Amino acid sequence: MTEPDGSEDRRHALERLHPGFLYTTARFMIFVACVVLLFVIGFRSWFLVMGALLLSAPLSFFLLRKQREAFAERVEGRVSRRQADKAKLRAALAGDDDQP
Repeated sequence: MTEPDGSEDRRHALERLHPGFLYTTARFMIFVACVVLLFVIGFRSWFLVMGALLLSAPLSFFLLRKQREAFAERVEGRVSRRQADKAKLRAALAGDDDQP
């Protein structure tokens, strides 16, 4: 029998992290990679930062689609739960409770 190499544990740990944190971290890493790439090419001063921003934005849009959608789903679920709780509270305050 083979022993686990820990990759499955790391995958589960990543799944437990907040999708917003993962998306923000990945976006920052893409930006830093663009800064390094443009620095090696020869960009300096504000051209370096502006170039990295302009390059990392479309890269993040295409490369981080899965993380962005997971974050949006989490936010949408939270909004739905809050709206349902709000509707329950309004019904209870209005006396429309179905409870005996």
